[in-house]
Amino acid sequence: MHQMADINVTGFIDDSNETIAVNRSDVHYTDSAIRTLFHVTWYVALVLGVPGNVLSAIVWLRRRVAGNNSSAVYLAALAINDLAYLLFLLVYFSFSCGVSWLCHFCDYVVCSTFYNEPLLVLGFSAERLIAILRPLQVRCRPMC
Repeated sequence: MHQMADINVTGFIDDSNETIAVNRSDVHYTDSAIRTLFHVTWYVALVLGVPGNVLSAIVWLRRRVAGNNSSAVYLAALAINDLAYLLFLLVYFSFSCGVSWLCHFCDYVVCSTFYNEPLLVLGFSAERLIAILRPLQVRCRPMC
């Protein structure tokens, strides 16, 4: 009977430990590929997300659009929420939690924007559902 050290993960006996060495080298390449894919995806999200959300918020918050359409306010809030998420996550990754209070503040903002996103979508969907089901009972917002 062989000892536990002589049996690899699959349960086959391997006296020379060749299988274990091959598995460990594959993990290194896979980890590097995943890390590279993460960085590429992150930079693409920043390059497309920051200007896209800024332009979207500007368009949806114009007086002509937001004044007549309550859905525009929800869409502008979604754009601002996504922009805050991207920017504070960028600060969080840039400083790598070197500054304690900045790390906690960025973590708080990132978590709150992460949880606000589905709530904003839920509010937008409920408002659209009410407008579709009861079109004659929806009142116009009073102008200030």
